Amino acid sequence: MTTRIRMTVGSIALLAGACSIAAAAAPALPAESYKKAAEADIALLKKHIETCDTEPTQAKRFAPTAKAVALMIALYGEATGDEALRDGAVKAAEAIAKKDFKGAAAAAKDLAPKGTGKPLAAGKLHEKAKFGLEEAMSPFRGSKVGGMNIEKDIRDAMKSGTADPAALQVLAVRTAALGEFTAAFPNDKAKTNKGNEAKWDKWSKDMIDLSKKIDAEAAKGKSADAKEIVKTLKLLDAKCSDCHNEFRD
Repeated sequence: MTTRIRMTVGSIALLAGACSIAAAAAPALPAESYKKAAEADIALLKKHIETCDTEPTQAKRFAPTAKAVALMIALYGEATGDEALRDGAVKAAEAIAKKDFKGAAAAAKDLAPKGTGKPLAAGKLHEKAKFGLEEAMSPFRGSKVGGMNIEKDIRDAMKSGTADPAALQVLAVRTAALGEFTAAFPNDKAKTNKGNEAKWDKWSKDMIDLSKKIDAEAAKGKSADAKEIVKTLKLLDAKCSDCHNEFRD
């Protein structure tokens, strides 16, 4: 499993949102985990922006993911007290929303994770850059269509049982962060009644909690329990499938 890890579009979208949650807030994860994810995602963001700028026909596929990744990075900054990272990533996302890919590249150029302090106040990042559910789901798609292949990476790790712990930490941070974002964008079916709202809320919390467990175990490095990680990945994948089947239109 490469450091470019990824997870399910339609499934997680549905998995991760409670209908009346306020602003997306950064999940409680270690600063070191956020740093690893930020480093991986900054590199990925720059590549996606470059693709959008140099291959206009691919922008429709890659731009939604690029915007989502930029706002994920902003969330990482928020979680670690890194105002410069948060604000720079938001600037990149807003440029992407305007299809100003050169401006986005300039905003992303000097992004670097430096925060290790107290989290910043939740800044309603899901309201920035005309962000929405479809874009929040975009990173879960396959890499050939502009996504990050998260679903495939989860299932590959489940099958192999030998995924790199550092890569698993990146995966866990990504899925937790995207879970928080999608919580702000419940679909119409999830809003039809309180029963559906409760299911959406529970699956959202389950996904984030499972992501935290993956991160905590993977952080042990070589001493991480591979069987426990696979077990948790399977639970996460099952939650995704259950929620997808329940709420897909």
